Amino acid sequence: MIDSGAGAATTPAPADRIRADVEESILSGRLSPGARINADELARASGVSHIPVREALRSLEAEGWVSRRHNRGTYVRERDPAELADLFEARLVVERRAAWLAAQRRTAAQLDALARIVDRQEVTADDAALSAINCDFHVGLAGCAHNRVLEAMVADVNKRVRFYYLPTAGRRHDVSVAEHRAILDAVRDRDADRAADLLESHIADTRAGASAHAHREARHDAAPV
Repeated sequence: MIDSGAGAATTPAPADRIRADVEESILSGRLSPGARINADELARASGVSHIPVREALRSLEAEGWVSRRHNRGTYVRERDPAELADLFEARLVVERRAAWLAAQRRTAAQLDALARIVDRQEVTADDAALSAINCDFHVGLAGCAHNRVLEAMVADVNKRVRFYYLPTAGRRHDVSVAEHRAILDAVRDRDADRAADLLESHIADTRAGASAHAHREARHDAAPV
């Protein structure tokens, strides 16, 4: 086998770095839905030419995070109640199975890691941090299933869930912590059916809050000025 230098640090290309930075700004709420992204300011702040900025924005548009408006520029996407419904429906199918498998395959080290995530969640008050920690828990739970394809699917879905969950993360704090601990207990007990049922209920509760907020945003955006 040829040694490709695994383990050596690699520096991401400027376009990749900018794409990741803008995506995280959207997911954390630093760039709100509907906000205009000024390509000139982004290039200056990043210390690069306009070429990698354009590449980054094209990539973000392809992934659905931003949209270009004719002669007006690039804007952060809005929350879409219809997409939210599709997202949580798909999430339920994938994550319920992941939780069921996790209860049978988890290791003691993975249980400890999940418990630490919930401990961090319990003492966190910032909405953006809570939304990211919530993602960590669900991806960590999927990791307990020891199915790399399933884990990758859950990670991709939950990255998009962050966008919808962010506005309600603070209001759901105590309930979410309690639900995560209950799921963790079921996985610790190797009770696959209970873990799957609790996960399904948890996702339904999260969807209700996120959907209500997305509908309020949609009504506000549609209201005449």
